[in-house]
Amino acid sequence: MQNSEQIFAMALSLGKPWFIREIKFDKEISRLDIYLSFTKGYKFEMDVGKEYHAYDTVERSWQHLNFFQHVCYLHARVPKVKQADGRIKFPNTTSKEKSQRL
Repeated sequence: MQNSEQIFAMALSLGKPWFIREIKFDKEISRLDIYLSFTKGYKFEMDVGKEYHAYDTVERSWQHLNFFQHVCYLHARVPKVKQADGRIKFPNTTSKEKSQRL
């Protein structure tokens, strides 16, 4: 289903490092589930302008706008980043930067 992954990635405006890992569609209940992930080893830019690797992830889910008449949920492995000062933060997954938009 490579073609559908490309279509949904374009519709969601996904950019690096994000990609669609899996798409599930249940016609019986009219539900679309899109599973997202990020490229292993990617360095996320944090608010202090430095880049850090993810050391862990947390599974999160959001209800997205419907795709046509189908309820849509996004599921993602959201990276946890440990900064140089020891603070643990989540990169901004709603960034206006297309390269990091989720």
